[in-house]
Amino acid sequence: MTDPKEIRATLLKTAADFIQCYNKWTIEAVLSLRTDTCKQTVRPASLGVPTFAKADYGTFVGPFMALLSDCKFEIVDDNETVVDVEKRKVVIHVQASASSPVGEYKNEYQWTLTMTEDGKMIEDILEFTDSATAVDFFRKQAQMDV
Repeated sequence: MTDPKEIRATLLKTAADFIQCYNKWTIEAVLSLRTDTCKQTVRPASLGVPTFAKADYGTFVGPFMALLSDCKFEIVDDNETVVDVEKRKVVIHVQASASSPVGEYKNEYQWTLTMTEDGKMIEDILEFTDSATAVDFFRKQAQMDV
């Protein structure tokens, strides 16, 4: 696939499929578009979240899947999406909502997805999250667990 328009379309489809995998909210689905060597880095660094290999990310996200239900992930605005065909990267602004025992969870993310040469699998994920919202939510959860 050498036509830039075709590559761009494939990259955008993979990014959209990635969001749909999160909407299925199973470990298998969330990991399904990642290569075996895919890494996911969560930022800002102040959260203290390490970079995860594919299997490790599944272990990390599993407890969230047990805690959150009715999850919905969606791209905020397709016009904000950035595609770099040459580098096989797509940057998307995503919002998420879910139900939890401590109330509604809402957060937003910016994901930079680096794809394989054919654009059909994800090799690297750089995630920026609204850290204030995340910290507040987990503080509430910790208080409930006491």
